[in-house]
Amino acid sequence: MGDTHGPGRTRCTSTTGWLMVGSAVAAVLCAIVGVSPYPPLVVETGLAGASAFFAACWVAASLHARRVPPGADLRKRPPGRRPRGRLLRIVLAFGVPVATFAALVLCFTESGEEGRRVERLERAGYDRHEARIVRLAGEPVHHPATDDGDAYYSTDVVLSVPYDDGPRDVPVTGVSTVERPGPGTTAEVFFAPGHPEVGVGTSPARTGGGLIAVVFFIALGPWPFVAGAAIRSYMEPEAVEKMRRFDAGTHLPALGILLLGVLALLPVALDVPVAGFTRLWALLALPAPALALTWAARRA
Repeated sequence: MGDTHGPGRTRCTSTTGWLMVGSAVAAVLCAIVGVSPYPPLVVETGLAGASAFFAACWVAASLHARRVPPGADLRKRPPGRRPRGRLLRIVLAFGVPVATFAALVLCFTESGEEGRRVERLERAGYDRHEARIVRLAGEPVHHPATDDGDAYYSTDVVLSVPYDDGPRDVPVTGVSTVERPGPGTTAEVFFAPGHPEVGVGTSPARTGGGLIAVVFFIALGPWPFVAGAAIRSYMEPEAVEKMRRFDAGTHLPALGILLLGVLALLPVALDVPVAGFTRLWALLALPAPALALTWAARRA
C-alpha cells in the first residue's frame, strides 16, 4: 500500500478517516430524524460506537503510515495548487453546529417507558372524545380568563363513557369544561373507544415535552446553517489540510473531548439513569463538538 497522499497519509488512513466521519455524521442525522422512536437508541448508539472504532483504526493506520516512505510530499505543492480537504472543511464547519443541535434533541428524548406507553395508547386509538357527565364528585372550581386562555371550570366527575361495547360509568378527576358542569352536560376527555382497559384521561398520550422540542427546533433551526457558514469562513484551507494528518497533541485531546460528549449522552440514549441526573449529563455534551474543533483548529 503505497503512500500517495503525503506524509502520514495512505489509502488506509483516508478510508478509516472517512468511515469515522461518515459514521459520526450518520449518527447525528439519525438522532435528529428520530430513527429510533424512543430509547434505547440502538441505531444511533451503534453508529456512534462505529465512529469511535474507526477513530481508533485511523490513529493506528496513521502511526503505521509514518513508517512508510512517502511517495509525494503535499507540503511542497506546485505554485498555485490549492490545499486539499475542501470536503472535510465543509463537513467540519456544518457538522459541529448540527452535532450540537442533535445533542439538544436527545436532551428532549422521552424515556423508553414513556415511549412504550405512548405507543400502546396510540395503537389502541386513544384520542379526544366527548362523554356525558352522570354526576359531580366535587364542587366545580371556576378559573377566570387570562391572556393565555379562556375561562373554564374544573372538577371531579363521573362520566358515562361511550365505549364500543356499551357505555360505562367511570370516575375522572380534574375534568375541564367551558360551561359550568352538571349532570347531563358533556366534557371532552381522552379514551380509546375499543379498549376500555387503557382508561380515561384528561390529557393526550404525548405530554408537552414534544411541544417544547418543536419550539426549540423552530427557534434554533437556522442556527446550524448560520454557524456553519461562519465557521467555514474562518477555517483556513491550509489548517484543514494539516488536520488531515494525525498529530497526537492535536487529535487525541480532540477525540477525547468528543468521546466524553458521547459518554455523556449514553444515559439518555440507552435510558439508563445515572445518579438521578440523566438529562443533566446530556446537557454537558452540548459544548463537546465546538470544544474539539476549537482545540484542533488552534493546534493546526
